[in-house]
Amino acid sequence: MARRTTYTDDELARLYVALTANDGNVKRTARDTGVPESTVRTWKQRWETEGPPNIGEVEKAVTSFTDDAERVRNKALLAIEEKIPGAKVGELTTLVGVLDDKIQRARGLAIGRVEHVHTLPPAEEIKAVLGAVFQGSLEAAAQRESEIVDAEIISVEEQAPKALPAGRP
Repeated sequence: MARRTTYTDDELARLYVALTANDGNVKRTARDTGVPESTVRTWKQRWETEGPPNIGEVEKAVTSFTDDAERVRNKALLAIEEKIPGAKVGELTTLVGVLDDKIQRARGLAIGRVEHVHTLPPAEEIKAVLGAVFQGSLEAAAQRESEIVDAEIISVEEQAPKALPAGRP
């Protein structure tokens, strides 16, 4: 039977940063890190429910990742500059763009930020609240009905002022 691999906090933080830099893409992260796809998927699911790994380690991993990615990006920029007269810069341009995107995503792992997650309550709770609102509306309508005073409708002719009797000649 194969022995199960144990990951250090540092390795988990690096995996978390790589997964974030890859915008949650499990296959790409597995390919980039050499960690089996099933392991990346398992950790991703755990982090989605329990939160990220050790924050201190994540901060170090972000710094390390962005430093390495910026170094490689800058080398690619220099190589592009050297190859501009020759033409085939498409691969290097793609590399620079990809690395720049990953650097920005990794930097987006601001540890101090607060994320707000909005979720709807369970269906039963919504049903109970809407039922209470409906019941309250019925009770308010019944109370209003009891407060309405019947009025007599008077026609326009009945409302017209009566003429004064004619004076004496």
